[in-house]
Amino acid sequence: MNNRSSFGYTLIELLLVLALLSGAAFVLLVKLPVQQNERNLAMAATQLTQEIRDIRQAALSERTWYEMKFFYDQGFYRISRDGKWVKDIALPKGVTMENAPKDIRFSGAGTPDLGVTIQLKAGKSKRNVIMMPVTARVREEIAK
Repeated sequence: MNNRSSFGYTLIELLLVLALLSGAAFVLLVKLPVQQNERNLAMAATQLTQEIRDIRQAALSERTWYEMKFFYDQGFYRISRDGKWVKDIALPKGVTMENAPKDIRFSGAGTPDLGVTIQLKAGKSKRNVIMMPVTARVREEIAK
């Protein structure tokens, strides 16, 4: 009789661990791109909401006009002050604009009278950035 104890793992144990690890890796690889699109969409909607709020406030405090122009095909929007370029903001990868106006203008005298809804899309997910008429209150919501 042999009293030596054996150290190591059996082939079945190694195969079981490999199967579990490969299953977890597969789930991660499938879910990761979807989550990245969701994060990009949320970030783009939040940034657009904040930019609209910022230029509205700047127009009122500086008593001048600001304009936001949307370039759907190129995937960015431009902010101008008194007709002069201030900055361009590109949408994150995978995010597109839909249902937006050509431009939004804020004057030092007040807010525009129109309500605006800008829809951002990434994959199957959509988010709306909504500016209410008269008050120009800006909010963000998940589109259905």
